[in-house]
Amino acid sequence: MNRTLLGTMVLTSTLASGAYWAGQDVAVADAATAVEDVDVKTNVTLLRLAVPAGDEVGNVVRRDAEISAGFDVIDRRSIPAALIKESGFDREQWNKLGAQAVIKNAQVGNQIKFQLYDLAKGSKPVLSKGFPAGDTRKAAHMFMNEVIKYYTGIPGVFGSRIAFVRTQRNPLVTKNVFTMEMDGGNVAGVTANRSLNILPSLGPGGQVVFTSYAKRNPDLWMSAGGAPVRVSKYPGLNLGGVMSPAGGVIALTLSKDGNSELYTIDTAGNIKARLTNDAAIDGSATWSGAGNQIAFVSNRAGGPQVYRMSAGGGGANRVTKKGDYNQTPDWSPGEGELANWITYAGRAGSAFDIFAVNVKSGAVKRLSQGGGRNTDPSYAPDGRLVAWSSSQGGIVVANEDGNNQITVIKAGSTPDWGPRAY
Repeated sequence: MNRTLLGTMVLTSTLASGAYWAGQDVAVADAATAVEDVDVKTNVTLLRLAVPAGDEVGNVVRRDAEISAGFDVIDRRSIPAALIKESGFDREQWNKLGAQAVIKNAQVGNQIKFQLYDLAKGSKPVLSKGFPAGDTRKAAHMFMNEVIKYYTGIPGVFGSRIAFVRTQRNPLVTKNVFTMEMDGGNVAGVTANRSLNILPSLGPGGQVVFTSYAKRNPDLWMSAGGAPVRVSKYPGLNLGGVMSPAGGVIALTLSKDGNSELYTIDTAGNIKARLTNDAAIDGSATWSGAGNQIAFVSNRAGGPQVYRMSAGGGGANRVTKKGDYNQTPDWSPGEGELANWITYAGRAGSAFDIFAVNVKSGAVKRLSQGGGRNTDPSYAPDGRLVAWSSSQGGIVVANEDGNNQITVIKAGSTPDWGPRAY
């Protein structure tokens, strides 16, 4: 997963003072439109899904289905009472309602039983699963992962968590790190102090890596479920740490020798390698899904652009070719063609929007447009969904083409999407 460095590392002095992270915007020259003649795709056919249950399980299933970007979820209030209460399955009546699929659930003993009916396949369930009833949200997420697998061949990512930052400005400006399930539920605090805790990243084992000014220097910290531990405390910046897909190695920006460069360290803070050695300012590392490459932001071409290099450093090539101000990349951890995409925030006119570039073909697509300031994109663990910060909607989740934008939490910024939960 990625970890962002908003703007460029030219902001080193601002970062050192903490003023930027207190909520001030970056003052930059207006850049050329990041991508010309590219718009958010809208022509998508959704499968009409009915979920008759009115309990928490039903609510979670409906929410997951909406976020998946594959279903048009029928309003439960429009489902006739006879269908909600039916003991069997009346395919004809569900067809009349316009449903193409129906998901039912019921608690049987210590399990929650789920059934998926695909009306095109007849009157019998095409998928039946049972999960422990002790955690209803988990049961609902796990079944929806099976539903996504039924339709796509690849399990869904429901139950996975997103790390993010909440800002408070009264009486003092503070920033604290939290995590939540991808649908906005089960919010949990990682930090709870009166300092600035920024740029969280979720590792492959659920570790939360972040930068904090708690000790009056931007140090790198990590929480593995308990109290955060300081990992890297070199003089100057210890910023934007992101763990490799295999774990154990963290890429981050250090300015201990004066210039801001990319390094790798182990989880004890010991330097393993220096990845960049350039007069430019380098930051915002993100690993490829295979862990053999790293994308990052550098101003070596004049303005911030996205580059990629081997995970051992060296051989950097520019990835973003359009626009004068491109930042905060995240490399898709998806498989196949999905693994070739890097999403990023690009300056478009007077605003920022979310784009993605294919590292093989160079093709660019635009995921957001005309919706305020959109920054800090982060791919889901399957590469088929993207979360980002929106000045109008908090943290938004959409599919990889920008369709089906749904706000999952309003009070949050700088999201980073972690690994699969189950």
